[in-house]
Amino acid sequence: MLGFDVLDYTWLIPTFPFLAFLAILLFGKQDYPTFKGGERGGAIAALGVGLAAILSIMTAWQVLVKDVLHDEHYIQKERVWFEGNTFAFDVGTYVDALAAMMLFVVGTISFLVIIFSMGYMAGEGDRRVRYFAEISLFVSVMLGLVVSNSLLLLFIFWELVGVCSYLLIGFWYEKPSAASAAKKAFIVTRIGDIFFLLGLIILYNTFGTLRFDELFHDHDALASHATELKWATLCIFGGAVGKSAQFPLHFWLPDAMEGPTTVSALIHAATMVKAGVYLIARFFPLMVHSPDTLIYIAVTGAVTAFIAAAMAMVMNDIKRVLAYSTISQLGYMFLALGAGGWAFWNSGGGELSEAHGYTAGMFHLMNHAFFKALLFLGAGSVIHAVHTQDMREMGGLRKAMPITSLTMGLAVLSISGIPFFSGFWSKDEILEAVHHNGEYSAIFSFLWVMALLTAGMTAFYMTRMWMMTFSGPLEKTNTELVRAKGYDDSGDWVLNKENIESHAHESPKIMTVPLIILGFMAIFSGFFLFIGNGFGSAVYYGHHESVDAFVLIEHILTSSLTHLSIAVALTGTGLATAMYYQADYPGAPPSSKPEFITKNAVTNWLHNFLSQRLYIIALTDWIGTKTWDTISQLCDLFDRTIIDGAVNGTASFTFNFGATLRKVHTGFTAHYASLSIGGLGVLVLLLRVIFPAVGWT
Repeated sequence: MLGFDVLDYTWLIPTFPFLAFLAILLFGKQDYPTFKGGERGGAIAALGVGLAAILSIMTAWQVLVKDVLHDEHYIQKERVWFEGNTFAFDVGTYVDALAAMMLFVVGTISFLVIIFSMGYMAGEGDRRVRYFAEISLFVSVMLGLVVSNSLLLLFIFWELVGVCSYLLIGFWYEKPSAASAAKKAFIVTRIGDIFFLLGLIILYNTFGTLRFDELFHDHDALASHATELKWATLCIFGGAVGKSAQFPLHFWLPDAMEGPTTVSALIHAATMVKAGVYLIARFFPLMVHSPDTLIYIAVTGAVTAFIAAAMAMVMNDIKRVLAYSTISQLGYMFLALGAGGWAFWNSGGGELSEAHGYTAGMFHLMNHAFFKALLFLGAGSVIHAVHTQDMREMGGLRKAMPITSLTMGLAVLSISGIPFFSGFWSKDEILEAVHHNGEYSAIFSFLWVMALLTAGMTAFYMTRMWMMTFSGPLEKTNTELVRAKGYDDSGDWVLNKENIESHAHESPKIMTVPLIILGFMAIFSGFFLFIGNGFGSAVYYGHHESVDAFVLIEHILTSSLTHLSIAVALTGTGLATAMYYQADYPGAPPSSKPEFITKNAVTNWLHNFLSQRLYIIALTDWIGTKTWDTISQLCDLFDRTIIDGAVNGTASFTFNFGATLRKVHTGFTAHYASLSIGGLGVLVLLLRVIFPAVGWT
């Protein structure tokens, strides 16, 4: 109908945002009578990313719904990049069900974030030009990463994603905390990238190729190099740990909240941190040949999900709550991928082979992208209105911001796993996949318990966040916090004592419309179970088999595991409501939050322990300080003993030699003649007697 096959033009998907980036650099700062530079930059970014989003949706429709790939599983378009006598590297696109799903997620959410940004960043003046240029480039390289056809090309885009995140996290670079957060994110993720590069080298040295079509489909070669594959997959996993902020490299992500909230939404929902999960999913055909790596992935994911959820329960900064929530939910995805891969390996690639955890993890990635983008943009809407990030300074915003409160409420219900919101379906599938593995390995039974407790904590802290922000009387926010230095959501605010009236208000339509669209997706993205023959038959690993979505839903709703997970989610939600809900009539009594948390020694210690983020930051700072001090002392010792020793020793030797030689100069001719004759005699002795005796000529 369109006259062309959209899959032949997937290379245009990352190209459009890149062209927008170039156009903003060239024309973004030019003002016109009806179009200021910043507005022009936003319009160009929206156009470029919007075209990419349209092509992404069309590609996803062709692959996931119409199933145009059939039994080929993928389509590849490539050109020779450069070649030598014994090697050649191609640049091209590789589109399969996984890539199509990621294109849909990244393209859609990126476009909504940019539309929201046009209102949210309106007060930033000429900074908007730089902002929209950087965010367009960010979207471009992320889309390029998704459609890359080789490990080398993916690694290049992987590094560019890191560079763009550095620029956007440090958007307010004149603020020391923002500059520090950008550097921390860049350096910590580089630690993971070193491992990724090592994995790349091992794979090329072992198989002689980095192309996906050659790596993934030669099963005999993969099976015959088990040891090399183990180390390669462990290194690739190390890269994913850094980029997706998994324990112990998780601590950079909460500090990355120094950037604009719109940047946080994009990083957490669709780009940077999701790149690590995508990397593991992309290399799943290699991971299933290394059971040790799969166990590490599952354990790391479960531990990260648990500790991050625990820390989120005590945070008061709304963006940090969401940051730890992202870390926790990413852990869920890693747990699912590890469990799915291990099930596939354990069954010998048999009927358990659909790697249920794989599809569950990817399903959760998609659902999480929508409700997490909604949560961050909703938080941005709140910050835009009340000019503070501290939830203790909020409250009573439900009536003043009805659209924001309603849409964020939908996202809270979704991430909490309340039936029948989108997060419920994918969370339950993950729990079932992990529990199934417990029949074969006790470690997965333990991981399932951790995941179930994490689900309860998630419901608790997300409900707590909503209650602290939106419940209670509006008069609770009876002071206006105004900008100190022109930062929109950086936390740098001062109290304006001259104005004690609340100015909380709903955001303009250009910001609320994306919230409404994302709210719709927070409810209905879970029903992608019905897409084609079901999500599991579209985004799959193993044999392509049809899955009856109605049968799957019936199984979910009648399962005792589902009933247990629902009970846990409702318990967490109910407990947070009881503790933090406050009536919204004027003069309402304070919330019934119990004081035993601070009065009881044990709970007070636990609260402080979690508030200090398990003292991990303090520990890393201490280790870093001690390490730097030790290196400094060793350098000082080397400088004083070796460098200065050599210089001072040379000077001392020269001085002493000169002083000794000076004594020879007596001024007597007879003395000089004696020295000359004696020296000549020694020379003759050496040449005529000693040298011939030892065989020297």
